Amino acid sequence: MGIKVAIIEHPDSWSAGLVGEGVVAKFLPIDMSQSSEAVFEAALAHVRSLGQDGLTGSVDGIVTFVELSVPLVARLCEALGLPGHTPAAVDSARNKHETRAALKKAGLPTPKNYLIKSLEEVEIAGKTVGFPAVLKPVSGAASLGVKKVTSAEELRGIYEEIVEELSTLVVSSGALIQGSPDSGGVNAKGLVDLSVLMEQYLDGPEVDVDIVMSGGEYQYAGFSDNGPTMEPYFNETWAVCPSLLPLDQQRSLKELAVACVKALEFTAGVFHVECKMTSSGPHLIEVNARMGGGQVHETNLRCWGVDLVEEMLFICLGIPSRPPVPQQPKCAVAYCYVNASTSGKVISLDKLEAVSKRKNVIWAKPLVRPGAMVVGPE
Repeated sequence: MGIKVAIIEHPDSWSAGLVGEGVVAKFLPIDMSQSSEAVFEAALAHVRSLGQDGLTGSVDGIVTFVELSVPLVARLCEALGLPGHTPAAVDSARNKHETRAALKKAGLPTPKNYLIKSLEEVEIAGKTVGFPAVLKPVSGAASLGVKKVTSAEELRGIYEEIVEELSTLVVSSGALIQGSPDSGGVNAKGLVDLSVLMEQYLDGPEVDVDIVMSGGEYQYAGFSDNGPTMEPYFNETWAVCPSLLPLDQQRSLKELAVACVKALEFTAGVFHVECKMTSSGPHLIEVNARMGGGQVHETNLRCWGVDLVEEMLFICLGIPSRPPVPQQPKCAVAYCYVNASTSGKVISLDKLEAVSKRKNVIWAKPLVRPGAMVVGPE
């Protein structure tokens, strides 16, 4: 596309090596353990310096594929007058409690919920929301600190368990991960709101809707049916694309997903919207104001021929997005995550290598290393 890329990241990021590989033009290091304001000021100075050394031109657009950098990019775009999300919209999407308030204001389905700020509020949260319910960090990601609670008797203990887990989280390469002696990263406390939201449990299958918005209207919506999550932690298991749900259900999910994006006052961008088709109709789980991670890009590209990275680049440059979408899917795509069936230590990944060599397996990548401790469903 003729684009020169400059990456802003923590000094020890893996992406620093992309300059030597000729993939990007510049790597601009920033200590991401600083306050949000300090990171913003340092990033703004870096961006404003682009073009001075001849390696790049001045900045034309800013984009991120990393959840924790979405607020930073919104502020940078606002400060520099570039196309992008407003900081207010991003803040509302990343705060699940504010998201629910925006949906309720727009007249959209909203499960009962309560924001727990201290241990003293646990009992009233249980009485307000009822059971079964789900406890989750108000601005978390990747199911970290998420757990199902089925009764008032176990609520307090699970809340304390989640608060303890959240206290160990670190930020590494822009993502929240469980801290360990060899994980690196910076402590998430002070960088992310780790308050806990108690929310009514939603039954039914989960469906991911990947949306491209441009000019205030959706231009593409791709569906992936998710398999049942592994409870009580809601770990992802598998998914298929295109969706196998009846067309009327797909239509209602699309209408809800687009309406939720609009209710949060977004007008352009790529969004990974997680929904459930419940016994009472479609409900939102959350809106991610960026492309989904993992296999999401490849799934949409192979199934529908839509390159979400390309569309994000168009949108960040202020170019209208109009991806051509075929009438029928190009192929079917399935993916799965191998969850630990019990807690313990990972001994070997040899079987994963064997899977990667099978016919029609695009890739098989480990999320842990041998020697890592993993947590099962018990």
